[in-house]
Amino acid sequence: MPGVARHAPTRRAIGGRACRWLATAVALSAAARAWAEPVNLGERALLAQSAAGAVPLAPPANAQFNSNFLSGQARRIDLSAFSNGNPMAAGIYRVDLYVNGAWQGRRDVEFRTDASGQVDACFRPAQLEELGVDSTVLGAGTAAAVPLDDACMPVRQRIADAFGRFNSAELRYDLSIPQAVLRREARGYVSPARWDRGINAGFIGYSFNGVDSDNRTPGGQRSRSAYLGLNAGLNLAGWQFRHDANLTWNEGDGRRWQGIASYAQRGIAGVRGLLTIGQSYTNGELFDAIGYSGISLVSDDRMLPDSLRGYAPVVRGIAETNARVEIRQNQQLIHSATVSPGSFVIDDLYPTGYGGDLEVTVLEADGRRRVFKVPFGSVPQMLRAGISRYAITAGKVRNEQLDDAPWLLQATYQRGMGNRLTLYGGGNASEGYASVLYGLGLSTAVGAFAADVTHARTELAGLRRQGASVRLSYSHLIGETGTNLTVAAYRYSTRGFYSLLDAMQVRDAVRRGDGFALGRQRSQVQLTLNQPLGQRWGALYVTGSLRDFYDRAGTGKQFQVGYNHVWRALNYGFSAVRTEDGVAGRPDTEYLLSVSVPLGRGTQPLSLNVDVGARGTQGYDNSRIGITGATGEANALSYGLALSDARDADSTLVGNAEYRSRYTALSGSYSYSSAFRQAAFGANGSLVLHPGGVTFTPDRGDTMVLVEARDARDARVGNAPGLRIDGDGYAVVPYVSPYRLNTVTLDPQGMSLEVELQGSSQTVAPYAGAISHLHFATRKGRALLMRVRDGHGQAMPFGAQVVDVAGQPVGMVSQGGRIYLRSEHDAGRLQVRWGANDDQHCGVDYQVPAEASAGQAGIVSMEAICR
Repeated sequence: MPGVARHAPTRRAIGGRACRWLATAVALSAAARAWAEPVNLGERALLAQSAAGAVPLAPPANAQFNSNFLSGQARRIDLSAFSNGNPMAAGIYRVDLYVNGAWQGRRDVEFRTDASGQVDACFRPAQLEELGVDSTVLGAGTAAAVPLDDACMPVRQRIADAFGRFNSAELRYDLSIPQAVLRREARGYVSPARWDRGINAGFIGYSFNGVDSDNRTPGGQRSRSAYLGLNAGLNLAGWQFRHDANLTWNEGDGRRWQGIASYAQRGIAGVRGLLTIGQSYTNGELFDAIGYSGISLVSDDRMLPDSLRGYAPVVRGIAETNARVEIRQNQQLIHSATVSPGSFVIDDLYPTGYGGDLEVTVLEADGRRRVFKVPFGSVPQMLRAGISRYAITAGKVRNEQLDDAPWLLQATYQRGMGNRLTLYGGGNASEGYASVLYGLGLSTAVGAFAADVTHARTELAGLRRQGASVRLSYSHLIGETGTNLTVAAYRYSTRGFYSLLDAMQVRDAVRRGDGFALGRQRSQVQLTLNQPLGQRWGALYVTGSLRDFYDRAGTGKQFQVGYNHVWRALNYGFSAVRTEDGVAGRPDTEYLLSVSVPLGRGTQPLSLNVDVGARGTQGYDNSRIGITGATGEANALSYGLALSDARDADSTLVGNAEYRSRYTALSGSYSYSSAFRQAAFGANGSLVLHPGGVTFTPDRGDTMVLVEARDARDARVGNAPGLRIDGDGYAVVPYVSPYRLNTVTLDPQGMSLEVELQGSSQTVAPYAGAISHLHFATRKGRALLMRVRDGHGQAMPFGAQVVDVAGQPVGMVSQGGRIYLRSEHDAGRLQVRWGANDDQHCGVDYQVPAEASAGQAGIVSMEAICR
């Protein structure tokens, strides 16, 4: 409920009603209004346009009201406060904010009293910049030079001809700002001056899963394995230090620690780039992604507004049992997860570059192992006119398959030359190797094309090899039919061409005496087609890839065709996947029909799922029927129970559950059949270390916001389901968009009635990888509703102002002489004023009775005398 944040909503409501009722009575007492005013600035502009040359209407400088028209004790009130409009108490109000008639959102705005007693909204420079004001013009043209400091002052004092108007009845504030001082920026623009580097803090993100399998078939054995993935970070003085690693353990083989990357990075706004020092990967946009140890400076498109911007692939597959899926890129294990039987989708991979195929391994519960690859190549990306991308990397190659670590120097550059043309190029240099790339992207009426040529020279065992590789790309979205066709890459390489990775592997093999035959690729085609068939007929998709090699027989093939449709509440889909190993030439085709039906229409989902699979010419292969659902607050507990059957195996009963607490996400599953038993357990989450202590979260994030609201335990954070302030007064918003304004909101529902929030919404635009800190002020104390009378037993005048011992307004007297107050102390003193004369004020000494108890709303009612 909107209200004065430093007082309780109930007090603001009472005070607000008092103001409005009193203003209404005053208005009725006036004989007539000599002027009429539009409701808001937007209506004003329309009237001004319809009456060209008309003189703008202005309110009277002063108005006088007769209190004799009021009744009862209200006659005693001094109405001079209403001479210049409807008065209001200073404080923080949540209002609908408009700039030149355009809504800018619902925000908390501070209202202050100036030297003349007028109350108006005040804004800081950062707030005005957020509303689109060019910070370089703040203070220009005003009567007095106003420094660009962080002071909160009315907009008229910072910008000439700017003013604001508050509508208390609608809680609406209109700002009129001259167009000349507003920025002309792309939509979504956030000034680098607003980007927040965050606080000094650290975090550890973890992903754990353990599997215990017992194979009951003859010759079978029991196996246990575990995986722990870690993403650790430390933010210090604007630098971000990161370490990614994992620990794997298999019974009988022991444990193995694998460090994936360790580096420090820092965003540099002046060059729109990201500086990285340590172990990382090249971006892979133009050349293959290469692991390195060194230094790089790469442009960061996230610093661009959304309207000026533009890949880790989605991994899809089929699991026949409760399986573990491992994903590797360049021989590095980058992801491991346990999935339920049926089709699975993994779309949350940490980005490791734009190149390097993904090797996906599906480890079934009964020991079977299937491996397939997901092509990972960049798609053509046209840049807008004037936008550029660059990358410079220097260091040593980092690859566990190589005995030697040659030096590396790589540079790339892309530039949008116009609306239709993008030019790009780059070069690679290493020990005995050099290559240069040049190409262009072209936007036409029939789609976007990209073509580039790479020339390479390689020295191997005293021999010099030279060759070229041509890559063509095409992407087109046909608006009339919705067809999205993408040839992500067609590449042809001559026999003498070696990529940097090929050259390093061959050189390393020659040193070991293994020769040159390592399967160098000759050509490759990747195709993706997505075709919506209308709302009534679903959607069709086709993906495929072909590749052949110079020194390896056969052609590697992979195709996938799928169809999805929703009919009323019924979801169903069909997919077929065909793979063929180029060496062995053994084709394998899998078919899957999936159907899902929701059971019930409540807020807690429950659905029935059926899968039927077939393989090649063998016909029926497997089937599954199960129920999935969620329950609890914010659906924190999700669960599933399924019965699966396979042509070559016994029926299996599978149960799984996941619970998202405010501290971690726990998961578990159990599979049972006559042939095997399997139990799995997992945990995911992060712990954030900061100056205020340690805060746990069930999510894993890199760019985060630490929310602090002391004494506001259990207040809801609206940015993530189930997220609440913990007992220490903290919560972590795990996923925020870097370089974008992120609004963080608090909902007091659930927190103690003795605590109130003095603000419920704040915005922040963090640097990528930053841990921003937002402090929400709170006030703790009893909510008191006092019925105050004077020494003669008369109620205090309706609308009289109430101030504390510091002279700060805390509200107004409402009907029946009632005053609302939140106090940290059980005793105190207030002053009630209804005029400027000595006999028009009195003091209230209050003492909360020891036996007093709060009602359902948390308010203590009491009596007091004003003397």
